[in-house]
Order: sequence, then C-alpha cells, then structure tokens
Amino acid sequence: MIPYSRYPGLSPLFLDFLKGLPRFYPDPPTLDACERRAREILAAPPTPRIPASAYRCRGAEAARWAEELAAGRAVAVQTGHQVGLFTGPLFTLMKALDAVHIARELRRRGVPAAPVFWALTDDHDLQEVAHTAKPGPDGPQIFVLEGADRQNRQPVGRLPIPDGVRAIVDAFGADAKTPEAAAVLEAFARRSAPGVPYGEAFIETLLDLVEPDPLLILDPLSEPLRGPTVAFFREAVRQAPRLRAALEETERALHEAGRPIPAPLPEGFSFFTIESKEGEGGGGRRRITDLGAATARIESGEAWPSADVITRPVLKSYLLPMAVSVLGAAEIAYHAQSLPLLALFGLPAPVLMPRTHVVVRGPVERRLAEQLQVADEDLLVPFTEPLPAAVPQADALASLGAATEKSLAGLSAELERLDPTLTGALDNASKKIAHQFEQLADRARKAAERRGDVATNRRKKLERALLPAVGGVPAERVYPPLCPMLAFGREEVLSSLRAVAGQGPRGAVVVDWGAVPVEDRHAG
Repeated sequence: MIPYSRYPGLSPLFLDFLKGLPRFYPDPPTLDACERRAREILAAPPTPRIPASAYRCRGAEAARWAEELAAGRAVAVQTGHQVGLFTGPLFTLMKALDAVHIARELRRRGVPAAPVFWALTDDHDLQEVAHTAKPGPDGPQIFVLEGADRQNRQPVGRLPIPDGVRAIVDAFGADAKTPEAAAVLEAFARRSAPGVPYGEAFIETLLDLVEPDPLLILDPLSEPLRGPTVAFFREAVRQAPRLRAALEETERALHEAGRPIPAPLPEGFSFFTIESKEGEGGGGRRRITDLGAATARIESGEAWPSADVITRPVLKSYLLPMAVSVLGAAEIAYHAQSLPLLALFGLPAPVLMPRTHVVVRGPVERRLAEQLQVADEDLLVPFTEPLPAAVPQADALASLGAATEKSLAGLSAELERLDPTLTGALDNASKKIAHQFEQLADRARKAAERRGDVATNRRKKLERALLPAVGGVPAERVYPPLCPMLAFGREEVLSSLRAVAGQGPRGAVVVDWGAVPVEDRHAG
C-alpha cells in the first residue's frame, strides 16, 4: 500500500478530504456511511425519474436491478468517466469494478444496491477521448486519431471512430505475449471498429470487461434521459440566482480556508446546450451565456441541455436514488463546490468514495525494485540524479600514495651521503610509484561511477514504467487495460483488479502481474 501523500499529482483538497474536512465534505468515505445514506434514501418516498429502459446492461440480474432502481426499491452506487478509446486509461475500468464491489458489499448488509456507470457521451473533449498509448522503450508511445483537437464542439459519443484505428490496433499487436492475446486484441478491435461511435464502442467494451458482474450504464444522450434532463434544467433555471449565490459562497469559503478553487465559476450558466441541427453527427455543445435564448431553444426541442462539471453531480442525484459516488481525486475536489447545490433541489448528498488507485508491476518492475531496494511506499517517489558520491577506496589510495611519496623523500639525504647518484634514481622511482597510485585511485573512481550508472539507469527504467508520462503521471492514468491484457492475460488482469476493488480510502494498491510464467499458467 502506498500512502496518498506519496502518490503524485493529487489535489490538496482530496488529501484534506481523506483527513476529514466536514465544512466541505460532510460524510466520511466508509461503508458504514454508505449504508446509512442508502437506508435514508430507501426510507423516503421514491421519486423515480428514469425508466428501466434507460439503462444499458446485460443479463437477467442486471435487468432486474434496472427495474428495482426505476421503481425506487434500490439505491445506486454511481461512477463514470469519459468514453475513451479502448475504455480509456486503466483507472476507468477500476472505477466500474469499485462500483460493482461497493454495491455488492451493501447488498451483503441487506441494502438493495446496484452499480451504475455514467458514460460521458455528451462531452466534447475529443482530444482526450480519441487517443491512447502503449509502453515504448523510452516512455509512452502515443496514438492520436484524426480529428482529435480542442476545436471539436460535437458530443464525442455520437462521433464515428475513424479508419486510423486500424493502424493503432496493428501497433498494439506487437505487444501480444500470451496465447490468448490475439483473441483479446480482436475483441477490442471489433468493438472499436471504424465507423462505430465512440460512445457505443466504450459502453460495449466496458460491459465486456465487467461481465459477468451486473453493471448498468447510462448514456446522457439517450432518448429516455432527455425529458428528465430537461425537467432538471427547468428547475436549475428557476433556481439560477440561488444556484449562482451558492457557488459564489463556496468559492469564498474555499478561499478563506486557504483551499484551491477546483472549478472556477464560468462566465455564463453552469450548463451547455447541444444544438440539435448543427453539423455532422449532431449539434455542437456550447456554454450557455444567454439563458433566455437557450431556454427557448431547449423548450422548442432545438437544443438539449448538458450539465457541466459542477452541475453534473446534481443532475445524477436528481435522476437516480444515488447513495454513493465513486470518484477520482480531482472529482472529489470539485464536489466541494457541487455538494452544497443538492440542498437547493431537495436532494440527498451521496457519500463520496475514492476510486481504488493502482500501481501495477510486471516481473521487470518487481526485479528492478528488488535490485534497487525500493520499498513499495516509495515506488512513485520521483527520481532525482544523485550527486557524485565519495569513493573512500580512491581517497585511501591517494592518501597512501602521498604518504609513500613523503617517506621516500625522507630517504634522499641519507642516499646522497651514501652515493650522490642514487638521489636521481630515488626521485624517478618516487614519481613512478605516485603515478601508479594515482592510476589505481582513478580506476577505483571509474568503477564506482559505473556501478552508480547501473543503479541510476535501473531507477530511470523503473520510473519510466511506473510514472511514464511527462510530469510523473502514474501508468494507470496513461495506458488502457488492453496493454496488460496483451502481456499477462485478460483473466489475470481482471481477477487481480477485482481482488483490490473497494480499497480507495486506504491508499494506492500495488498490483503484481506475471508472477507466474505464461507457460506455467497455460500448462495442461
């Protein structure tokens, strides 16, 4: 286990949340708090707002949970993320498995709970969605599909995956190391084939990976969510002055407490519109600056409301009986601004549970850590070039050479009395001996440098594997689950991630893959 204080790039607000910051986060991240909130929600009159048909799922058990949620007879353990290529970075899958785990734990306590994943199909950040990476010899090898730039305003979930994905699949094929790797790659490639919308590819791949566990997925662009989302938008418009005042008050409170502002207030309203008839693949997503005009377009059906980072958590609680929200560190940070808005809509606040952070190692990384004697808790500490170390053996040789030269010089007078010609020979011998000592000391220093270079190179290699991206970004936030599945096998990766699910509040978990050689795992 790695303390979060040693996990790079985490928001200070997240670290404060873990220590306890009731002014902004009223509930501790515990299963007891989750159970308490779930029972409070179930004891209140149900307010179902979306039908069972709104949920994407597989299997009879998942379909049953969709019915239970729609009827208000169960609570949701919700998580979500952008619809990245190949499901995006590994932590996206981990969030889904966390939700599955926490829902199961609540059911063991007698609380009907279902895991729900919110797929951000309505987001317009194509640059974030349409890229992926795999490990290379000098760091991540980045792949970006055509059209992936910040100028895109179309909801990414509707956009088709371009033909360039074929070359990316071929590049990943070079990393296939297990007997089933070809089948694993083909399954990912089939879901993310050219022409398939990013949202559809993401949802189907995520359901593939989580199966047979039940998982319900919500697509905010799906028709069953349109009416309820418009109803929420109407209420947000009605509450607009109070909503703005609450956000401004939270900003002041954060500032006075010396805390950062995770999501500065926008110039306009905390919603976007998605225009229904603009451009290929649907309308563009734009921040609302003229609330009256945007409301008229939404009411006429010309536009669709889309929540922003601050109002999205409130929309989810409006649509779902949400008792728990599984979140990343940055998401927990901006929930300091979202949670106070829930009371304006008469909604209970979900208990925030940190997603499980994982630090993944294969045989190479384990061996390097052992050779360098790096403890697990120090695996993510950034490497700094060491200063040249002292070489005591070289210093001893230099001292011995100087002492020898001084002793020989002390014999000069006696040798001159004995035979004046011996002083020249003595001086010559002294210089040769001093030179030999100097050469030996220099060789000792170079040997120490070589030894230090080996350790430095090993440390750099370990860091490239665990913190591959610029700025020391951990591998779970860079590489998709496809990478380890090709190297170590689909089942090993999924079973190890399921085994650590739900440990988010404790710290980052070290997950070891490839402990058993591939040939042994598949023997017989």
